[in-house]
Amino acid sequence: MALFKSSEERRLEREMDIRKGLSRIKKQIRDQEREEKDFIKKAKRAKQLGDGTQLKVIKANLKRTAYTRRLMERQLLNLEVFKQLKGQAEAQADFARALETVSEAIAESYGSVNMAQVHKNCEKAVNQSESMQQMMELMIEQTNESVSHMEGAQSDDLVSDDEIDRLIDEAVVAEETEEMEDKVSSKLDSLRERFEKNRQKA
Repeated sequence: MALFKSSEERRLEREMDIRKGLSRIKKQIRDQEREEKDFIKKAKRAKQLGDGTQLKVIKANLKRTAYTRRLMERQLLNLEVFKQLKGQAEAQADFARALETVSEAIAESYGSVNMAQVHKNCEKAVNQSESMQQMMELMIEQTNESVSHMEGAQSDDLVSDDEIDRLIDEAVVAEETEEMEDKVSSKLDSLRERFEKNRQKA
């Protein structure tokens, strides 16, 4: 194992860490979605049983879970944006390094010929890199403000009580509709069977 890692090795390690972070957040979002569905089922049962106390407890947990999931979705979006900016910054850095190599080659081959243009090109590359850095710093500052605002906000900002009630009501209606359809289907099957028997007797 090498004592010192190359810049490429460090870049690959950073890329791997970012991918792992994205995967972990996506898994957490999926877990929260599963918990939401489970809480909705439990809330539906409590509502059908008329257990108001238990329903209140379940609704509070459902609201907290939905809030956590939506906060994670925002964090995932922020991380994806920064990953894209990282790629842009690396492209700028590659350009600057290539330009530096070309400049050195020109200097070695032609001495002082057209050094003013080489210097101008180098300054342009530096300015582009600084511009990218400023954009990333601005994005980080804005994102930090956004995250701070989200952390200080109440869960009502992302998930309202009306929305929680609507999720539970929709689950109850869906189950009742399915039960009604099953009953109608069973009666139709019974009528068809009786009709077929009467037709055979005739």
